[in-house]
Order: sequence, then C-alpha cells, then structure tokens
Amino acid sequence: AIDQEQLRIRDDVLFQQISVMRTDLNRDISARLAQVERTALRTPDDVLPALVLAAAWYDDAGRESDILTRNPVPHPGFIPVEPLRVPVR
Repeated sequence: AIDQEQLRIRDDVLFQQISVMRTDLNRDISARLAQVERTALRTPDDVLPALVLAAAWYDDAGRESDILTRNPVPHPGFIPVEPLRVPVR
C-alpha cells in the first residue's frame, strides 16, 4: 500500500518522508517479531527483584532489562508472582 502511494507522489519532500516512514515501520515490525518469536511465559516463585530473577534464570543479572522491557511491572525491585514474557535462553 505504501509503495502504491509512493508511485502517485509528485513532491520530492513528501516522497522522502514516506520512504523514511516505511523504513521505520519495517524496522519496528521486525524488532517486534524478533521479540515475540523467542519468548516464553515464566512465573516467579516469589516476589523478587528483576536482578535476582535474571541471575537465577539466565546466570546473568545484567539481563534484568530483558525482563523489564517485555513486562509492565510497577517496580523493578518487586516483580509480582504472575506470568512474565521473557526471552528463551
């Protein structure tokens, strides 16, 4: 659909803006698909900090951001006992 619209455009500036938008859209969709493909649901046994969960699940506390970016948790120090979407190793 975007390609068809670009064929109709006569304004160079508008054409360039739509090209940038298409590139950004493709990049965003690819990033979202990559996240969904390699994730699983895991439920913590207890309320714990994301650092502790990352260390226990991945042997790497630095991967706490992998947990936090995929889940709407209220506070990174208190991850609730509920299913979390997390990366598969």
